[in-house]
Amino acid sequence: MNIEDNFRHNADELVQLANKASKIAGKRRLLRLAEQWLDLADRARHLAKRRAQQTGNRPLAARTLGGDQAE
Repeated sequence: MNIEDNFRHNADELVQLANKASKIAGKRRLLRLAEQWLDLADRARHLAKRRAQQTGNRPLAARTLGGDQAE
């Protein structure tokens, strides 16, 4: 599991917790946190794609930086 997947997993867990929360304020806080995890996941994907483009013809650099996991 890559970092983007970890971030999305965290967001999913928070949404599940929000569904079980009894108070509206608690639900809102949990959903806001879930949105922040999703934003981080999007940033991680964007950075991985950019890193893969930068390492394009350099397979050793791509393996070292994780560019082969970009998509």
